[in-house]
Amino acid sequence: MPKNWKKLILPAVALLVVLAAAGFWALNRSASGIPAFYVWKLFSGEANGGAHAPVNGIDLYYETYGDREAPPVLVLHGGMGFIESMHYQISALAPSHFVVAPDSRGHGRSGDTDAPITYEQMAADMLALMDELGIGKADIVGWSDGGIIGLIVAMEHPDRVRRLVTIGANYSLDGLSSMPPESAAELGEALAPARDFYINVAPDPSRWPVFAEKVLHMWRTSPNYAAADLGRIGAPVLVMAGEHDSIKREHTESMAHAIPDATLDIVPGASHFLPLEMPERANASIRTFLDG
Repeated sequence: MPKNWKKLILPAVALLVVLAAAGFWALNRSASGIPAFYVWKLFSGEANGGAHAPVNGIDLYYETYGDREAPPVLVLHGGMGFIESMHYQISALAPSHFVVAPDSRGHGRSGDTDAPITYEQMAADMLALMDELGIGKADIVGWSDGGIIGLIVAMEHPDRVRRLVTIGANYSLDGLSSMPPESAAELGEALAPARDFYINVAPDPSRWPVFAEKVLHMWRTSPNYAAADLGRIGAPVLVMAGEHDSIKREHTESMAHAIPDATLDIVPGASHFLPLEMPERANASIRTFLDG
């Protein structure tokens, strides 16, 4: 084999990965930048691989990035999402943090049970994962449902959270600008990106209809916390949202006001998809806050 085989083969492998990923993913907002993320995982040296943890009756899939001795940060995706939904944040934080990125219960590659999916159960899963990895306290960066999970962990277990970033999250149903539909069928092809990913990676792809209905039920019935509950959070919190977020502006402001040590960051021009739409802007705020 030639001495310069790496120079010849690695670019070809990178190209194949990009082409394969591009063919696998439809051009949609949820898949923004994912092919490049897969290449980054191959060649950056930051990706440590994936594993399953036995957590609360399921196998919870997670990936880690960065130095195990660096400050730990739990990066949590949104509802019906997956690890790749947070790829911009993962790649931005990995050089300076030990990033733990799970697929939430029932999502992506993680297992599920016949029980309903709840925010409280997913928060318990994250605490169990931290225990499994020997992490006593961590930063949390969560988007949408991931942000709600972060709020619950910070409320119920303030000793486990150093700093929390919550993006486009609500603490009660009053925060929604509109109520989710009662059935996934009403959303038509709007769920196609999440559905296609799920079908290709889930332990049991046939469970998609059940999974989608469980998540929609959760969205329609929870979370159900009061502003006063947020006062139990002892960690500094960065409350982020897009100017045109699907979470009401007054609700996001109420959240920031109710948390004793919170900073509010409303990003001009952004929607609920802030982490994917404006990753550089979002990441700059996240890194400044976590390193403060």
